[in-house]
Amino acid sequence: MASVMTLSEAQQAAVAKYIEPFRRYLDTEGYRRFEAERKAHVAFFQTDLPRRLAELSEADVEALLGHLWATAMWGNKAYLAQKIINDNGMERLREELKRLVEAADPEEAYGHFLRAVKGFGPASVTEMLAYLHPDRCGIWNRQAREALRLLGITHVVNLGKYTLSVQEYRSFNRLLRAIARELSQAGIPDVDLLFVDLFLYYIVNATELETTPVQAEDFDHNEVRDLIAQIGTSLGFDTDTEVRIAHGAVVDVVWRARIANLGMVTYVFEVHRSGSIDSLILNLQKARNAPSVQKVIAVSDERQLEQIRRECEGLPEEFRRALRFWPVSEVVRTAEHLQKVMEAIEILGLVEETN
Repeated sequence: MASVMTLSEAQQAAVAKYIEPFRRYLDTEGYRRFEAERKAHVAFFQTDLPRRLAELSEADVEALLGHLWATAMWGNKAYLAQKIINDNGMERLREELKRLVEAADPEEAYGHFLRAVKGFGPASVTEMLAYLHPDRCGIWNRQAREALRLLGITHVVNLGKYTLSVQEYRSFNRLLRAIARELSQAGIPDVDLLFVDLFLYYIVNATELETTPVQAEDFDHNEVRDLIAQIGTSLGFDTDTEVRIAHGAVVDVVWRARIANLGMVTYVFEVHRSGSIDSLILNLQKARNAPSVQKVIAVSDERQLEQIRRECEGLPEEFRRALRFWPVSEVVRTAEHLQKVMEAIEILGLVEETN
């Protein structure tokens, strides 16, 4: 049995600083709305989904996605459900969801599901496990990582990682149980790890963060790649990742749309964290030569984007006119704004939930 993790005195004090304002938040309409959503999500994953697995349909996959906060930015759940089914096959998806739901070791199941199923990132997989095992599993996402930084708890897991290993996820869950004990000892009732996720989310939203430029070592390539794909889908594009767009050119993200007077238009994104800038530029040049590609976008931190700009100064004007630069900090900010917009639209209840 894993040993019990305890927080240092400084970390306990950091947690305690937020408890009283958080307690006041628990009396608000915002919390009551969260609690209703949480109960609905738990009921779906613990009761409804197991009953649906034998004859899992596209509508069931869409309903599953509708019960995940991780997919809130995806306005078109039907598109995402169809893409996940196409990428995995319905039979395989059914078998892997059954394995996840019935797993005796949820952390081990987390690692297997991430490897076996395309279309679900670590935030969505850990969220499903948090609904299935709220006393044992927490949600690993950007908000949780940022909250742990604010609390000064940086030694348990690498907060810069997008995808945790199985052992790292076990350590993360032990840490959340330590935070849960602090909340319980402060007199807050019914604290599980799903509730701790709310506490961490509250900390991030209650704290005015100083905006600093994101540097290369501060972001995860795959996380930024997936954020760009999610942004594109939210804007109505057909999106894909790791796409062979032209001979010898595999790019990180593609957005596609059919426009009446232009036909199919394509936007290509390459995320650069490290490695050869010359290779990045060559890949973008090859991608630009594909017939439907209108723009190619380099994504990195400000320092590396400036270096890419300088390296491109002597290249043909046609390529330079098609080249755009998108700082990672702006990608993250755009994703956060879209998430808040979709949450606000969700509150209006304009689209009835799929049953």
